[in-house]
Amino acid sequence: MKNPDKKQKRMTSVERRHQLLQRAFLLIRDQGFKTVSVRDIARSAQVNEALIYKHFPTKEALLKAVVQEIVDRQPIHSLNPAADEEDFTDQLQQFVDFFLGKTIQDPSLLKIILYASMENYPLPDEFNVHKKGTFLNWMIRTIEKGKAEWGFNRQVDTPVYVSLFMGGLIYFVLQASVVKAFPKLNPANIQQAYVGLFLKALKA
Repeated sequence: MKNPDKKQKRMTSVERRHQLLQRAFLLIRDQGFKTVSVRDIARSAQVNEALIYKHFPTKEALLKAVVQEIVDRQPIHSLNPAADEEDFTDQLQQFVDFFLGKTIQDPSLLKIILYASMENYPLPDEFNVHKKGTFLNWMIRTIEKGKAEWGFNRQVDTPVYVSLFMGGLIYFVLQASVVKAFPKLNPANIQQAYVGLFLKALKA
């Protein structure tokens, strides 16, 4: 039997921040950005609003941190362009495998991304193709290297192609997880086919 006089263990700052992000994530996933208020998040976490603002100065900062925490779970990639075309292919396939596997199994991240785009909320820098140190920028720099060394088409508009690469993945997840268009989905086949088509487009 629990001792009613025994005080509950107080959360550390890191634990509290994680709790707030988890509560915000669940609410945003189900209701969208605009509908969810800081008060809603505070009520869900059973804390006062002032505590949330102690960790996040604005609602926008909190929402951005929600997405950032999910993005940070992706595989770590090299900051340098791929060594050769084979290395580029391997790393693209790893990313596609990760992205499709995670988002088809749990499309929560995709739902939040779509909410953000429709409701005009900023996403983390990982979604900016021009931000150094991100996977998308790594793709851009590798494709530019491919233009110089591997026979990629020099006329390719690299940022546009990288955006189309991600857009295609997002659309595929919508078809697979929402529309249920692929009941016998084989992720390995999809991964190879998608990356293969992308590389062909770069050389066309």
